[in-house]
Amino acid sequence: MSKRFLAGCFLLLLPAPVTAQLGEVRIGVIGSYAVSDAYRSGGGLTLGYAPGRLAYMGVRWIYYVGSTKALADDAGSGDVTNRAQLFGADLGLEFPLDSMELVVGGTLGAVHYSQHTEPTGASTSGSESAGATEFVAAPMAILHVRIGPVMVAPQLAYYFAGAPDLRWSVGGSGPALSCSILLPFETDRIRY
Repeated sequence: MSKRFLAGCFLLLLPAPVTAQLGEVRIGVIGSYAVSDAYRSGGGLTLGYAPGRLAYMGVRWIYYVGSTKALADDAGSGDVTNRAQLFGADLGLEFPLDSMELVVGGTLGAVHYSQHTEPTGASTSGSESAGATEFVAAPMAILHVRIGPVMVAPQLAYYFAGAPDLRWSVGGSGPALSCSILLPFETDRIRY
């Protein structure tokens, strides 16, 4: 093969022109919905850093409002409310696409579950509250879209979390769809 052909192939494989890449800090709010009863809808905060727009690292906190169900067992019946809080660290690769960036990576962290049971009917026991913390790992994809001075970041993840030892079963794994509104701040430029 000729050197020109190999050089041409190499240039075609470059994802973007070789110019200065900027590093960004991205601060914002996040809204999320997850399928599991302990999650459902929620909101929180996110902080991320994209060095050279080649990698992405960040942290997130999401408080999920959960759901309430009427359940019964041998000890009685009650309205059971499950809730969750996610504390996660994000890490991924970032691929610049014109005015957007695609991040493919994952989140590692912890989920704190809380469960409150309010007795109903002829139940003799009083209200109960319990909590448990489990490890969570979640592969994810985020699309950062620039709209004027802000970024909108829809994201898809799948939570793999442990099952907490609580009186009533709590499903901790399942898909989650989130969207962030971020303020990006340029921190530096990396020159080649």
